[in-house]
Amino acid sequence: MPVHPTRHTLHRPTCDDPRTHPRRRRTRAVTALLALPLITLGGAAPEAAATPPATTTPTATSPTYLVGRGLADITGEPGENGMLGYGDSTQKTSGIHMRQHARAFVIVDPHTGTRLLYLLGDMLTGESKIRRDVLTALADRYGSRYGEANVMIGGIHTHATPGGTGEYSLYNVTTMGTHQDTFTAVKDGLLAAVDRAEADLAPTRINVSSSALTNASVNRSRLAFDRNPDELTARLPDGIDPRSVTLTFDRAGATVGAINWFAVHPTSLTSKNTLISTDNKGYAEWLWERGRAGVDYEAINQGGSPAMVAGFAISNGGDATANLGLKPGTGPTTDQFDNMRIIGQRQFDAAYGQLKGPRTAVTGPLDSRIIYVDMQHASAPAAFTRTGHDESTCRATLGAAFGASSTEDGGGGATFLAEGVDGNPFFAVLTKPTYDADPAFRQCQSPKATLFESGALDGVQTVVPVQVFRIGDVYLLGMPGEMTAGTGIRLQDTLAAALGTTADKVILQGVTNAYSHYFTTPEEYDRQDYEGGATIFGKWTTPTFQGVVDRLGRDLRDGRATPIGTPPAPRASVESAVGKVLLDSPSPEHQYGDQIDGTPGLPDTPGAPTTASVAPGGHASAVFVGAHPNNSVHRRSSLMQVERRDGDRWVRIADDNDFATSFAWARSGIAASTVTLTWAVPADTPAGTYRLVYTGDAKDAAGQISAIRGEGHPFHVG
Repeated sequence: MPVHPTRHTLHRPTCDDPRTHPRRRRTRAVTALLALPLITLGGAAPEAAATPPATTTPTATSPTYLVGRGLADITGEPGENGMLGYGDSTQKTSGIHMRQHARAFVIVDPHTGTRLLYLLGDMLTGESKIRRDVLTALADRYGSRYGEANVMIGGIHTHATPGGTGEYSLYNVTTMGTHQDTFTAVKDGLLAAVDRAEADLAPTRINVSSSALTNASVNRSRLAFDRNPDELTARLPDGIDPRSVTLTFDRAGATVGAINWFAVHPTSLTSKNTLISTDNKGYAEWLWERGRAGVDYEAINQGGSPAMVAGFAISNGGDATANLGLKPGTGPTTDQFDNMRIIGQRQFDAAYGQLKGPRTAVTGPLDSRIIYVDMQHASAPAAFTRTGHDESTCRATLGAAFGASSTEDGGGGATFLAEGVDGNPFFAVLTKPTYDADPAFRQCQSPKATLFESGALDGVQTVVPVQVFRIGDVYLLGMPGEMTAGTGIRLQDTLAAALGTTADKVILQGVTNAYSHYFTTPEEYDRQDYEGGATIFGKWTTPTFQGVVDRLGRDLRDGRATPIGTPPAPRASVESAVGKVLLDSPSPEHQYGDQIDGTPGLPDTPGAPTTASVAPGGHASAVFVGAHPNNSVHRRSSLMQVERRDGDRWVRIADDNDFATSFAWARSGIAASTVTLTWAVPADTPAGTYRLVYTGDAKDAAGQISAIRGEGHPFHVG
């Protein structure tokens, strides 16, 4: 039977934490109730690796599809890289809370050979540069098997992620340019996941299910949402889309894969966090893979096959925050890491609980369509504008409300800017002459008070892809940005009508293949909250996309090819010098791997009384003389482990893939480093002797990189 979670406390870093200031000996404990299994890795008990049985058997007598699953690490630079999502230049990586992964699902119709490739990364978004390079590499490896239409690449939208992976300047401001090492880690990880999925192909049943999840999100822009017509707001009475939709993949009576879509921002972790993490959606993935199926991520990176691959994607969550208290780091608690756990647990419970309810077998053909749209010169059909005539998009422009950032989720917003149509009178005055001189631009962008024209600066992607996958009688719509709840409903309805099906057969996915900010309804746009200010193509963005989606749906329904248009050309980029390692050098009195602080160790004398003991539910820590973690980006292995003594050997039981651990790095002088490992000891941890182990890489004056290791003082738990 699966290992079940227990509750315990967890200490997590703040700006005053000893993991940021490792010479401080006292910690500021933050208490959080957490649900964590204790899993022995590299030697897991048989029950830890068991997968839950499928509770509903599809009516088909044999599997309809061949499905392959792949899982691979994509963790980027843990040191001094600007983080992507909040736009806060002070948020730079300083370690790892939970490593990030790519999940690949290859679906094949064995009768026709038609293939779909779905890729989901623990990253902010799909991006044009990542997509282009992945498609090129896939062509080299697999020939014509994969192309533009049948490859979909999305992100879970975590904001606790290293940046510099894109080619558009606006998104590289906080990273001071591109970061090739982080980009390569993401690209190579995505490709490794595909290779593993190809090797995993086997007859598999696909089922679809859904349920309502109402306590994991709240609308952060309710005044804008309430401007929508009654027929729309009546369908979403709480201002959120509560639909949790899951595709599950079953073999031999067991569920071995799942993809869930739910509308919530992974912003439980605030802009004050500087540890790489997967946030709430990644915690849901971890619960299913590690907690229920005993997946050892380290073994997978060495070529093992996972018992479970579970992805948790974002749907129309553009205005849905995980901060239920409507302030950064609030709701259900005031601790950001506890909130990450709780909101992730609720998403997991909703998806996993669907195994016990009715699931519908997915049957039928596979198909796909994609089209690239120049959103600065597109038409919004009268059928969708609600003005009685066609409207037009225009040059991409960010509003002053965007510069204020989201009040509920926080970030790098300017204090002199505000959300709301009347919130920025100074910029409204500056915008008026432009509107007076260009009525078409006013018709497109008004009442937005302009902050700057991002399209004119070529700072954002303006030619963007819209994509539809057909998986039997289920349709997945991939959009290149963040859809509000209302926008999602309109796109869902439009695609369903074009296909001649019902809206419940359409699944929505945001931040897919590219990123072009937000998509609000015209009614929401007029409020000019953060989301409206970030709707860069103007008021008619969603009606324009409705026209595109209508065309894709009709082409798909009628078996007609869709000309894909012209993908955006590659952009020149400047490699950032930030985070580049020139030299590592420990202080003269120490060597790499020396433990210089943390939990005291046990005496070496056999039979001597215990001098170091950590109670279950407590915290163990160790501070080591280390090296810059960016030397280890491509090692594809953990920078820390928790080990338990088993006779005359040490057995790894946790690592930096786990929620209860953290690896924090800090400079000490110019070329020296300290690393702090922390483990929140689960409440059900067996009594015994444990230690924390640091592994890394150091660069010498000649540029040679060598492995280093630090074994912490053993301590007793129990």
